[in-house]
Amino acid sequence: MADAGEPQAPQPPASTSTTTIPSTEQPQPQPPTKSPQPSQAPPSPPSKPHLLNLRLALLRLIYRLAHSTDTTLLRISALLSTPSGIDSTLCTISYTLTLLRALLTRVLEARLTTLATSLASKADAVLLPGETLIATLPAPPTTKALAHLVATSKALNDTISDYRIFVRLWGLAGIYTWARATLLAPAPKDRREKVLRAVEWGEIVASVGFQVLENGAYLSSKGALTTSGWAGDEGKRREARWWVWSSRFWAAQVSLEFVRLFVKWLYFEGELGVKGGEGVDDGEKEGKIRGEERERVWREEKQLWWRDLVNNMAYFPMTMHWSSETGLLSDAVVGFCGIFAGGVMLRHRWKATA
Repeated sequence: MADAGEPQAPQPPASTSTTTIPSTEQPQPQPPTKSPQPSQAPPSPPSKPHLLNLRLALLRLIYRLAHSTDTTLLRISALLSTPSGIDSTLCTISYTLTLLRALLTRVLEARLTTLATSLASKADAVLLPGETLIATLPAPPTTKALAHLVATSKALNDTISDYRIFVRLWGLAGIYTWARATLLAPAPKDRREKVLRAVEWGEIVASVGFQVLENGAYLSSKGALTTSGWAGDEGKRREARWWVWSSRFWAAQVSLEFVRLFVKWLYFEGELGVKGGEGVDDGEKEGKIRGEERERVWREEKQLWWRDLVNNMAYFPMTMHWSSETGLLSDAVVGFCGIFAGGVMLRHRWKATA
């Protein structure tokens, strides 16, 4: 039922039929609709928590670097505050420079030989028989840089070597302290201690001979000895002999050190009473503590033994080299052995600063 107020469309009679005539008008084509494209939004800036994490990570890195640098500088200061630390450091640097200079000299000589050979081959084609070519050519920049580096390393090495010999001038005072302590030590009780005591006195005598002769040769080289026996060519020959004989006493001291290490190796187990923790009652707390202490002492003794062995094995070829008036080793071999000798002691001194 329709509302009363709304007009109604007229309805056709029920008996009348109607025919629908299609329209002749064509439907207008509709333009194709474009599918919406997703908008390309610019990348969003990092969130504040992410930036905060980056800043914290950077601050932690800076703190670790500063702490590591501070610790390293303190250890270097502690290393260089003792004569033994200074000597082991300078020894390693000096022989490193010796090896570097020897290697660079070989490279420099090879380059100069190649340059001279190339020049000679080119000049040979234009020179007549009997003619001689004298030419001055500028060295290539790399060759000139190598020559400067060789001269610099040699000058620095000579300065370090001179300083190390100078600070040994009063080494006789330390040898006297060593001899006094040996003299006042308790008398040896068994065969092992007697052998070690005899070896120790031999090392003391060899060290005195080395120090006296080295001091005399060094002072003569600096012109500090001006008596008639040290003047002229005779003085130079005497100085050379004293250098050689000081090295021979040094070689004798190193050889006796090998004897000492061999004797200690033979009697190692008996030296500490009980090796490690053998023979310790594990059921007692005090026994465990004593066993751990013996084990710690055992390890330290073995480390000291190996360190002394490697150190003297590196020094021995060098003592033989300088004990000969003409030398036995090349500079490269001397530098290599010296790096081992100084490096072993430097490593020990560095660990002690931790």
